[in-house]
Amino acid sequence: MQRLRLRFGRGVDVRFISHLDMMRCWERVFRRADIPIEYTQGFTPHPRLAAAAPLAVGFTGSGELLDVWLRKWTPPDAVMMMVQLQLPRGFEVSNVQEVPVGAPSLQSILTSARYSCVARHPEAPDIVHQAVQDFLNADSIICEYQRRDKVHSQDIRPLVNSLVVEEAEGGTYRIELSVRLAQDGSVRPEHVLASLGFSQPADSIHRVSLSWET
Repeated sequence: MQRLRLRFGRGVDVRFISHLDMMRCWERVFRRADIPIEYTQGFTPHPRLAAAAPLAVGFTGSGELLDVWLRKWTPPDAVMMMVQLQLPRGFEVSNVQEVPVGAPSLQSILTSARYSCVARHPEAPDIVHQAVQDFLNADSIICEYQRRDKVHSQDIRPLVNSLVVEEAEGGTYRIELSVRLAQDGSVRPEHVLASLGFSQPADSIHRVSLSWET
């Protein structure tokens, strides 16, 4: 058996598909590329695929990670070439590398995610920059949000590693944001933007990269 790790991008053409639909897409890609993917045992076998962290609907990403297990050894460069020939528009693969079969799962070793966002703010630039400074100087920032029919409360300040806001074109701002990823949870970038007073929804939210323990 062999385990490969793919780094891929998800562009604007596929930003509105769900995580489940994306995983089904990858299954079809591997099948059409005739790559010998490993399947789970049991009554209803499933392809052995594992994504690092689901990307929210509407987001794009260029540093997404996917692990795939193969039944027999195949050169990573060959897998990358075969996959690229079958990928639908909106997806791209930038790297394929081999990792130990028994290595920890991607989700268990993730440490942070970096986002680049574009959003609008109803206030003047000096107020925006003051809001950023207040956020960075705060020990605690409670964010309330609704999920289904329940209101949740979360202290998001400890989960933000870094935050930089710069004026961009057309009255927009570019927000560079790094958030912590851990087993006990993380923070959604739109919740950070909302706490700073940015208009919702953001013009774009792009996940640039994922980091993990080595």
